[in-house]
Amino acid sequence: MQTAPHQPSFYWETTTTTTTTPPWQVEGIVETIKRLGCKTVIGSGGGKAIDTARAAAHLAGLEFVSCPTSASSDAPCSALCVVYTPDGKFDHYMLLPRHPTLVLVDTAVIARSPKRTLVAGLGDALATWYEARTVAEARSLNFFGGAPSITGTALARLCRDVLLADGAEAVAALEAKSVTPALERVVEASRGAGSFSRPRANTLLSGLGFESGGLCVAHACHNGG
Repeated sequence: MQTAPHQPSFYWETTTTTTTTPPWQVEGIVETIKRLGCKTVIGSGGGKAIDTARAAAHLAGLEFVSCPTSASSDAPCSALCVVYTPDGKFDHYMLLPRHPTLVLVDTAVIARSPKRTLVAGLGDALATWYEARTVAEARSLNFFGGAPSITGTALARLCRDVLLADGAEAVAALEAKSVTPALERVVEASRGAGSFSRPRANTLLSGLGFESGGLCVAHACHNGG
């Protein structure tokens, strides 16, 4: 790949992992990162690909950029990785000391993603408010063991409001492979972070809401807790 003199050069190397990404495979990726002298790790793709890159960046002590290609959950902006068993079942969360340096979402890419991924993201993001509300009413603790913040709970509710207002139109836009204001707002609500100027729900609002507000029945049922 050729670049202009004033542009940074990029080099990549392909490695193969399984969908469950056991710890020893992440360690192998860390060795590759160090051997290549990487300065930043960019995770692009779905949840498992991003979590693999996120874990590797953490273990290598490098900045991490999250670049999801579907709006299927609010995890890309979070400070955690999901670890699975060899047969693909949820095992535990790996909690990290910091969030991604940047979450970069191209809604033109999201608009070409499978419909089921956006619908999954809508469900994940919609649960954020109901879980956060339950945690607050029970005077329980949030995801990191602290009291739910007023701001986090309010963002979780705003996430729900955006999804109810724009969710159906966003799905229609994705079916037409078209980027619309409704799709952009819903993607932000479900996805988690980045540079946005208006409330968008599937990413930013839900991501901030679940970490600050807390998790409850929806995640417990899925995770077997």
